[in-house]
Amino acid sequence: MKKILTAIFVVMLVFSGCSPIQDGLGGMSAVLGVDLSSAQIKKQLDDHGGFHGDGSSYWELSFSAEEGAALEKSIRQTEGWRALPVSEEGEILLYGNDGVGPYLKWKEQGMFPKVETGYWFFYDRQTGSYETTDVASRGAYNFTAALYDSQTYTLYYGELDT
Repeated sequence: MKKILTAIFVVMLVFSGCSPIQDGLGGMSAVLGVDLSSAQIKKQLDDHGGFHGDGSSYWELSFSAEEGAALEKSIRQTEGWRALPVSEEGEILLYGNDGVGPYLKWKEQGMFPKVETGYWFFYDRQTGSYETTDVASRGAYNFTAALYDSQTYTLYYGELDT
């Protein structure tokens, strides 16, 4: 009986991986390094039902002008965030280029809108790096990306796990 319970426990651990998306705004706040508790959720998509939690997720969060200004101030001081425009490799991952990508997509459509003024974030969970270098050339992807639109006070957040 003890062996059966141990086996069940191990199987539950293997198949119960948590992601920031499953942990809601608190998990996203931790990954992005900024407080998202005042956000209004405009859109939420998640298909992480694949083997070992494979899939993609997308959230659109809106803020008031005052909350957006506070968020932007925090973003400027937080590791992983950069002023737009998105780097060349980031562009491929988020939007696609010459038939390659976008990697973050929902039902074959790119998730992220083009944002002119604001900041972008990238975290490669495979390497623990904030760099996009060589990510698109791999066979598997586990990363988080975000865009903050300073004009509309909207944060776009996506995850890809393969």
